Amino acid sequence: MKSYTNTISSMNEQTMTLSRRHFVASAGIAPLALGAAGTLLSPATAQAGVMDILENDNVLGDPKAPISIVEYASLTCPHCADFHVNALKNIEEDYINSGKAFLIYRDFPLDRYAFQASVLAHAAGKDRFFAVLKILFEKQAEWTAASDITAALTKIGNMVGISKATFEKNLADEKLGESILTDRMVGANEYGVSSTPTLFINGEKYEGSREYEVLGPYLAGI
Repeated sequence: MKSYTNTISSMNEQTMTLSRRHFVASAGIAPLALGAAGTLLSPATAQAGVMDILENDNVLGDPKAPISIVEYASLTCPHCADFHVNALKNIEEDYINSGKAFLIYRDFPLDRYAFQASVLAHAAGKDRFFAVLKILFEKQAEWTAASDITAALTKIGNMVGISKATFEKNLADEKLGESILTDRMVGANEYGVSSTPTLFINGEKYEGSREYEVLGPYLAGI
């Protein structure tokens, strides 16, 4: 794995190497993601639209809570793992569980193994998505360092009740692949996401530290 010294992972640091089939398929549905006319949204509309909960979104907490947090993340990004293992745990305890905030998680895979890990999380279903996501981030240093990363992900799948056959079926699911890559494409093209993790809080792109010591008081002031 590459060693990271910055606080975020950038698309300039890693190359997206997914199958051509998925890229072609996701490009084919781009006009639907960008609007009925197939045109780019205005910046104001785009910022507001980031909070809209889509059918394929996974939501943690009560979507009626006053604070909306949208996260774009890659499962091979060490900074995303740090955010989930440390800051998000406290955010969940202090804000999400108390009904003050909710989180919308969106896929922004930086490489093909991040894509595969996203597929594994989705294969768990919406009820278990965040539980599997948590395990993937907690064990990120292990599975990303494996000689056969796909096999390592398959092993995690078995551990959480997702068989190898089910994982492979989901990897071959073009609709799921399109959904994951569309999240990434729309995040980049409509909302200016270029690094992970990227957070939007009540529609505004959050540029501050993702450490809970800074982010917690920021949420408290909303």
